[in-house]
Amino acid sequence: MKLTKLIALMLIVVLSCTALVSCGDNELETSVFSVKSSSDWEITKRKVDGKEKEDQVYVLKGGADANSCPGLLISYFSDPSQYKDEKGFYKDAKDVSSISAGDRTWEGYTYSLFGKKEACLTAKEGSGLWVCKFSLDKGGETVSIDESDVKDILASLKLK
Repeated sequence: MKLTKLIALMLIVVLSCTALVSCGDNELETSVFSVKSSSDWEITKRKVDGKEKEDQVYVLKGGADANSCPGLLISYFSDPSQYKDEKGFYKDAKDVSSISAGDRTWEGYTYSLFGKKEACLTAKEGSGLWVCKFSLDKGGETVSIDESDVKDILASLKLK
């Protein structure tokens, strides 16, 4: 009986350690900013023509492919005039309530793109502008702009 209890105790310890490791955070630093997410999310730099962008990252739920996973494309514009708001382009654009995450207040709208629900939120920081574009529904997974993981990701953003 003692051996059975010892084995059960060891199994509980191993499973507890495994659970703690799986609850870890992901973090990515670029030369412009850093971002963190829970282990359920994958963070990667955006690539354009094979080159990594230092001012843009994807934070994707359930995988690393922006074409098949919902998530966020986070950009930072040190010169906000470089960002063109596309709200007027979408016929179904609807404002959303402001979202507080960390020290920032995010404002924006939802819209449809090729039949999929999307969103765009922006927040000012100093003389710059954060822009977060959301793919809310892809590959059977969904993301909500007001879920706690998303707020934690937005709150984790830190300029260099």
